[in-house]
Amino acid sequence: MTHPPERPKDDAWIDQMLDDLAQDPVGEVPEALMARVLADADAMLPAPGGVVAPVPWWRQIVDGIGGWNTVGGLAVAAATGFVIGIGGIEAVPFEDFLSVNYDTYYEGQDAVSVFGWDIEEG
Repeated sequence: MTHPPERPKDDAWIDQMLDDLAQDPVGEVPEALMARVLADADAMLPAPGGVVAPVPWWRQIVDGIGGWNTVGGLAVAAATGFVIGIGGIEAVPFEDFLSVNYDTYYEGQDAVSVFGWDIEEG
């Protein structure tokens, strides 16, 4: 097992290191290294005259609304709204939805009990 080199207990070595860095913050890059880096960068460029692949319409929509996380959130919200909406119909007879006087059915009733959200104990 190797041990790290011993460091002084005080923080004077940090101040000395920062002072040395402030004197020469950027070292000189050798010309050979710079030439190799630029040659590698040129090799990564696409060939001239290339054609950009078209982006499918569905991917444009997904990217436009915020990505796949947003699509998942919208799907969950739609499914939840559908289930809550169907669950609220249970306590109301179908004929009352077709009637013109829809508001009179709910007159004097609590909204929680109208949609069947109250808990019956017994």
